Amino acid sequence: MRLDAYETPSNFLTYLLQKLSSIRPASASLFLALALLLLPVSFSSAAELNITQNQLPVNLGPYLDYFEDPERAYTIEQMTSDSIEWQRSTQTIPTLGMSKSAHWFSIVLSGENMLDEDLVLALDSAVTDRLEFYFVNDDTVVRTSIVGDTIPMSQLDYPYRFPIVPFEIAEEGQYNKIIFRAVSSVGVEIPLTLTTVSLLAESQQSVLVFNGALITMFLLCFGITVILFGYTRDSFFFGVALFFGAGTIFMLTQTGLGRIWFWPESVSVNTKASLISATGLLASLCLIGRALQFENPYRDSINIVLRFLTYSMVPFGLYYIIVPLNQISSDNVIPLMVIGLLVALAVLIMASITAIQGSKAAIYLVTSWVLIILAYSSLLVYKFEIIERAASSPVIGQALAVAAIAFLLMAMAEFVRSKSDELIDARMETKAKGDFLRNVSREFLTPVHLILANSKRLMATQADKLDDSTRQHMTTVITQSDHLHNLINDLLEMAELESDSFEPEFELVEMSQFLGEIQNTMSPSIMEKGLQLETEFTSANLLVQTDKSRLQHILINIITNAIRFTEKGSILLSYKAIYFQRRLGIEISIEDTGRGMSEEFQQVLFREFSREEEHFEKDPQGTGLGLVIVKRMLEKLGGEITFESQKNDGSQFHIRLPLRVVKD
Repeated sequence: MRLDAYETPSNFLTYLLQKLSSIRPASASLFLALALLLLPVSFSSAAELNITQNQLPVNLGPYLDYFEDPERAYTIEQMTSDSIEWQRSTQTIPTLGMSKSAHWFSIVLSGENMLDEDLVLALDSAVTDRLEFYFVNDDTVVRTSIVGDTIPMSQLDYPYRFPIVPFEIAEEGQYNKIIFRAVSSVGVEIPLTLTTVSLLAESQQSVLVFNGALITMFLLCFGITVILFGYTRDSFFFGVALFFGAGTIFMLTQTGLGRIWFWPESVSVNTKASLISATGLLASLCLIGRALQFENPYRDSINIVLRFLTYSMVPFGLYYIIVPLNQISSDNVIPLMVIGLLVALAVLIMASITAIQGSKAAIYLVTSWVLIILAYSSLLVYKFEIIERAASSPVIGQALAVAAIAFLLMAMAEFVRSKSDELIDARMETKAKGDFLRNVSREFLTPVHLILANSKRLMATQADKLDDSTRQHMTTVITQSDHLHNLINDLLEMAELESDSFEPEFELVEMSQFLGEIQNTMSPSIMEKGLQLETEFTSANLLVQTDKSRLQHILINIITNAIRFTEKGSILLSYKAIYFQRRLGIEISIEDTGRGMSEEFQQVLFREFSREEEHFEKDPQGTGLGLVIVKRMLEKLGGEITFESQKNDGSQFHIRLPLRVVKD
């Protein structure tokens, strides 16, 4: 049995006397004498620790006496009294989990030949809120030192990424009694070591290199995924980018490097940043889960839950930003940690289903997620006081994180490769469809053209010989044939725009003369409907490098629409020099006084085959492809089109082009 299992020598003595009363008096006297001789030595070794220079560094965890203060009400004066019933720590690293209590620790140290050593007490835990060290001599506090991640760096004796307290060993034959109090809203672990500054610096060199490399890797991966998301706009890359971004901040808080580099004087950023980044990590898990493509009858329901959790992280994050630090406790931290573990397990199951269904990227993602869950679990098991924290726990967790990153990058690479293959297949399919469409459209165009031409010739030469019913049928044939002819022409243009063979022929065009030609071309149609075509050219002799025939097609298309939907008033054709895409450009505007467009139709204006109120029209009003062709053709010319419209109040279309084309 262990002597230090008894809280005081008197308790042990009482127990010993009870045992001795059951044996003979002579033997009892002998045992009692031996016990009295050994008792001071035994309890001295239990209560005190004598250290020599060659033993450094020394882990003090197993030698600490411990007392829990649930109300955080005890003072150092009470802790130095004889009324406190200390308990001996049974752990190498005292691990107290997510506790709202204050925890007091006590140890008595003595040493040999270490008066000239630069000794320090080092606590390798960068996320402990506050530690108050009291150095006691004859029940009198002779020195205090307050450390923790809520203490500004400028107020620390040794500004470092985790708490370091200077320590002076007493002269030989004397003792140093140390009492310290620990509180933390995110878990209490006491990996306390007595060492020297030089030994500490030597032992931390490799750890700092490893932590710095890990954070650099997170930042590099964050930059890569942001670029991929900006290029693809895929929600998977957004989730992964958020994972690496939030993970970078989380690593900065857990390693203490954030305090050194970014918030050395803050009293709350380290704790709050760790919790806010945790909400970001949880949101990223939800986004990655939602981006997985798998076949399952419960997929939609799972995605609804993940979407809800994603959005719920916003109020969680705002709460940790707004709430004072002293109100953050295990009550509002543990639920977040449990939800995080459950979501990680759910995403693992979803990724496993996706992998089973044949996704190679999901196979790497499953491996990565297993490692992430293991790394997260290695943190939770001692945060929840399930097992004692080991000295190697942070290193194991970080090593698992590195392996998880490697597999996550492999999943991303496979995801990009699969998307590239899909894009190539889609392009080949589009090309095949385009070729088919062009060939079929050309075959249709000849008979339709003959039907239209012969119908018009028949109406022109035999109109007086036809009765009213036949004439009406012929008019319908001509109208529908003309509509079909225009549709086939538009389909041919669409196929040409989507093909790789489309190449604009750029030349310098003087805009005043060019728009004058457009005005002359469209004047007969405008006059036929009783409208007026007005022009307003603010810049004379403006040369634009563009494809003249394609730009002419664009303007005629828009002006034709303006004529069709304007019953009275005028159409204004104008242009002016502007600053477009950070260089000089031109803006051509077509403004009419027609019926305008509803807000609903404006949302689908550039969608294929979209026509407003087409079910109310007796005759077809265009093919629904004209503005789609205009938009895509302008993009090929390096420009853009915008519009403004109100129902029954006309429309304005604005075409913007650069003055000069910059070829890649």
